[in-house]
Amino acid sequence: MPPEPPWTAVSSGSRTPDRETVHFRPDLSAWAVLGAAELPSVADHNPRTVYWRDLPVDPALTGVTPTRARHADVVLGGPPVSAPWRLPLRTVLSAGITWHPELPLVAGLVQRDDRLHPWIADYTARRLTVHQRVRAALSLACRRPGRPALSWCQDGRLTLLTPPAPAASGPEPQAEGNDAEVWRPVVLEATGPGHVALVPGHAELLRLAGASVSILDPATGALRSLTPPLLVGGLEPSPNGRALLVEHATSADDGSAEQSPGSGDGLDWSRAMLRTDSGSWAPVPVTTRWAGGSGETTASSRTVEGGTAIELRTPHDAEGQHPAAAPMITHEDDDPPLWWHCLTVGPDTAVVSRHRTSLRLRRGDEALQVALPGALGRLGTPTAEHDAAGVVVACVQGGRAGFLRLAHGEPEAVVTAESPPEGGDGPLESSWTTIEDGVPHLLTRRAGRFDRYELRGGRLQAVSGAILPQLRPAPVRARARTVSPTLVLSPPPGGRGARLTRVGVPALEAGAAARLLWIQVRRSTGASTGADPQADISALRTSGWLLDLPLSWPSDAEPADVRRQIVHAVGQSMTKIREQTSREEPVVVGGHSFAATVALHALAHCPGLAGAIAHSGCYNRTLTPEGFQYERRNYWQVPELYRAFSALDFADRLKRPVLLMHGLDDTNVATPPDQAVALYRAVVANGGRARLALLPHEGHNFRHRESLETVTREHEAWLAACATPSARRSDRSERT
Repeated sequence: MPPEPPWTAVSSGSRTPDRETVHFRPDLSAWAVLGAAELPSVADHNPRTVYWRDLPVDPALTGVTPTRARHADVVLGGPPVSAPWRLPLRTVLSAGITWHPELPLVAGLVQRDDRLHPWIADYTARRLTVHQRVRAALSLACRRPGRPALSWCQDGRLTLLTPPAPAASGPEPQAEGNDAEVWRPVVLEATGPGHVALVPGHAELLRLAGASVSILDPATGALRSLTPPLLVGGLEPSPNGRALLVEHATSADDGSAEQSPGSGDGLDWSRAMLRTDSGSWAPVPVTTRWAGGSGETTASSRTVEGGTAIELRTPHDAEGQHPAAAPMITHEDDDPPLWWHCLTVGPDTAVVSRHRTSLRLRRGDEALQVALPGALGRLGTPTAEHDAAGVVVACVQGGRAGFLRLAHGEPEAVVTAESPPEGGDGPLESSWTTIEDGVPHLLTRRAGRFDRYELRGGRLQAVSGAILPQLRPAPVRARARTVSPTLVLSPPPGGRGARLTRVGVPALEAGAAARLLWIQVRRSTGASTGADPQADISALRTSGWLLDLPLSWPSDAEPADVRRQIVHAVGQSMTKIREQTSREEPVVVGGHSFAATVALHALAHCPGLAGAIAHSGCYNRTLTPEGFQYERRNYWQVPELYRAFSALDFADRLKRPVLLMHGLDDTNVATPPDQAVALYRAVVANGGRARLALLPHEGHNFRHRESLETVTREHEAWLAACATPSARRSDRSERT
C-alpha cells in the first residue's frame, strides 16, 4: 500500500478556544497545547446517535459520544520543535494524543464527515500525515476522559482501535413462502417474585461500539487487527512498548441493580495483556497495572489474610505470564491501601502504599511505616533514589507541588514542596514530573504560567532558561461563582442538620428577582461518619442558595416522616435566606432528578415558597413500581409513599408557578420526557401556572453549551416572574 499523501490545511474555525490544556511528552521535552470550547455544542450532535441504556453511541465514532467538546486546535512546542507549530487540523479531544517515547512523533484522531482517521505529526521535520484510508474507532475509551484511544509501539508502529470489517455486500435475503412465515411475535414469561428489566444486553452494545485492537505501520499504511471486536475502555502500553494492557467490558448486568443516573454503566470490566508482536492474548486480574522498570512486568493486588498481596508477573515468550514474587502490604482489615505503586530499587522490587493515616514501604523483608504528612493531597509516580535507600514520590501538599521521600532508617516522610505562591500566582492548576539523568524534575502551572524545578540536595531549585509553554491567561468568566461559608441548620428530631451555602454570580446579584433554593439530596444514617461531602455548586446556573439535604429513609419509612424532614429543612432555609439578605424576598425551590421531586413535594407543603424549578424528574412513580431512590419496598406494599412522591398525584396542590425542564433524549427508565409533559398538562388542568422547556439532544443530564445557556435564561426569567406582584398574590391567596 503506498504511503498516505501529506495532509492539506483545513480551517480550524474562528471561535477562540475557551479552555487550553497542555499535554507533555513524558520527559517534558515537548508539549501540545489543545484549545477547545468549554462545553460541547449541539452542532457536534449526530442525529444518527442511538442509546444503549443511558450511553449515547455515535456511529460515526463507533463508540460512546464524548461528554466534552468534540474538537480541539493543536499547537506543538518545545526545544525539538524550534518554533510553535499549529497543526492544520482539529483533533478529536476525547481520543487524547499519544507521544512516542523515543521518536519525535505524536499522534491523535481527526474526524472527517462520518469517519475517524489517525494523524501522526513529526515535530522536528514539521510533517503531518493523516491516514485517510484507515478508519479508527473510540469504542468505550472516552467514557473516562483523559485516557488516549491509541498508543505507540517501540518500533514506531501505532496501536489504535478500528471498527469491525463490514459484512460482505450482496442482495438482501429473500423470505420464502408467505408473509405469515416471517412474522414473529415477542413472547416473554417469568415466575416471581423477581425483578423484570427489559434492557439491551452486552451483545447489542458490542454491535454498536465494538472495535478491534489494531496495529498501523505509518510508513506503509498497512493495518493489522490483533483482536476480534471488543468493548475497549482503555489501552495502556508497557514501558518497553511491546505489550498492552487492554481494559474491556465482558458482560452487562440484567438491569436489576439499582443505580443512580450516570453512576454506573451496567458493565463488568476485565483486563488482558496483549503482545503487539505476536498478538498473544492473556487474561490478567482486573487490578493489574505495569510495574516499575522498563520491561513487561505487571503487578496486581488481592486481599489475603493479614493484608494485601501484590503479585508480580513476568512474561516468558508465548507461555503467558508467570508469578515472579508476591510482596505483602500488611494492614488491618479496615485499613486497606488507598493507593499503591511498584518500582525497582536496586535489584529488588519495592511497593509503596498510602493508608488512612500512614505511608508504608515494603522491599524484600524490610518494611517501613510512617505517619501520613499533614495536608497531603494526591500522590504521583514514585522513582528510585540514587543510593537505593528509598523512594521519591511526586505529591501535592497544601496546594503546593513537590516530592515526598520515604526511606528505611528515616522516622518520617520528608516532603519538599515548591515555595508558597505569590499573591497573584493563583492556585495550583496542574503539575508534571519526570527523571532527567537521575534527577527528579517538577513542572507546575498556575494562572497559565509554568515553572520548572529540580530536586537536588533535598531542595527544589528553579531551572533557569527552560523553554516552557506560553498560554493566554484564563478568561474572566462573567458567571464566576463566589461561595459564602456554609450554614449548618438545626436538625429535625432524630435526623441530621442540612447545610445551606450561598452561591453568588456577581453579574446577576442586582435586580428584583426571587431567590433560588436548589436542593441536593443524599441519604443520612442519622449518625455522623466524618466530614460531609462537598456540595456541587456547578448545578446552580444563577445566583442562589444550595441546600444539602440529608434524608433519613429507614426501611419502614412513612410519608409523614420524610415530609417532615423536607419541610423542616426548606422552612429553615427560607428563614436563613431572609435573615442574610435582610429582605422579605420570595424564594423559588428547585432540584434535579430525585431532588426535582423533593422540590415539588416542598412546593406542595411549604406555603412560603413562590414557585419551583424541576429538571429531569420522575413525576409518576408507577414507572418504578419495584423501588426508587432509597425505597426498596414495592408499590403494592406502600402505595401511599409512592403517591407522596409522584407529582402527578398532587398536581392539584401545585398552585404556584412551576418551570419544568427535560431532555428529549432522556433514556432513564424513571424519567422519560413524556411524563414531564403529563405533569405540565396536569398542573394547568388544575388551575396552576406551568412552563415546559424540552431540550433536543439532551439526556438525563444537560451538557451542550446551547442547552445550558437556555437553562440559564429560563432560570433568570422564571425567578423574575415569580417575584412579580401577580405571582406573589397567588401565593398569598393559597395561604389564606
